[in-house]
Amino acid sequence: MNKSRLALAALLLALAARPAAAKLRVVATIPDLADVSRRVGGGLVSVDCLARGPEDIHQVVMRPSFVSKLNRADAVVYLGLSVEHSFLPGLLDAAANPRMREDPAVLGCAGPGCIDCSAGVRVLQKPDSLSRAEGELHPQGNPHYNLDPEDGLLIARNIAAGFSRLDPAHAADYERNLAAFLDELKTRIAEWKKAVAPLQGLKAVSYHKDVAYLGRFTGLDFIDTIELKPGVAPTPTHLARLVREMQDQGVKLIVREQQYESRTTAWLAGRTGAKVAVIGTMADALPGTETYVKFCARNIQALLDAAR
Repeated sequence: MNKSRLALAALLLALAARPAAAKLRVVATIPDLADVSRRVGGGLVSVDCLARGPEDIHQVVMRPSFVSKLNRADAVVYLGLSVEHSFLPGLLDAAANPRMREDPAVLGCAGPGCIDCSAGVRVLQKPDSLSRAEGELHPQGNPHYNLDPEDGLLIARNIAAGFSRLDPAHAADYERNLAAFLDELKTRIAEWKKAVAPLQGLKAVSYHKDVAYLGRFTGLDFIDTIELKPGVAPTPTHLARLVREMQDQGVKLIVREQQYESRTTAWLAGRTGAKVAVIGTMADALPGTETYVKFCARNIQALLDAAR
């Protein structure tokens, strides 16, 4: 019997052994997805999360417990677009779960238990080349679409579709929970759209190149980054040029993602008179942002406060 048949047989045995009333065991890669999974799954799912909110998703610390969680899981919910490439493929390989396995072709997941939340995302900033000279690049485009609240709607729909595929007996429950979450998020999106109207066209600088989707939602025009290139620390020459650029273009807003150091940002603000907005790139990165909705609300308020 070849490996694919063995994997299929193991999967069928695992599914057959799972009691009909048992909860779906879900592992989410980041807190945003864990929260939305709980909202969509309700009492029908149990959810574990790998990354911690304050962590940099590019440098998530892998723990032995992650392997056992993935080994027992029915599903893994992930952002995709290769953003989890530094930890998820290796964990899937070690977990040896027939429901989900490492897919080297996409630096992600393959199998019935894989729920890729990026399906259908209108991806921004796809690189023209993959030269290492350009710093850390994501071959499929910018993966930080969770910063756009409107993409939160798509995340929830993808999760509901995945749960219904794995547990069709409760598809109606997942759809009902999904509808309630979408109604709440749509109401907040309408409020936020009105609130961010003054940000339309305002020029800004971010620390890392991960705010494209936030710019799309708010209308902010991010003209440059404090980093020299993605993942490459700023040099004195780059910072001097950035000061001149900000002064020439009248940039008065700097967005610092919570996980990046603050001293350079403070220095740049002092030289240019710009104000600093500190945002999270994942839920639970900052106090009071343990849910996806609170995370989005906190980021938007930080931008509005700094832009006044």
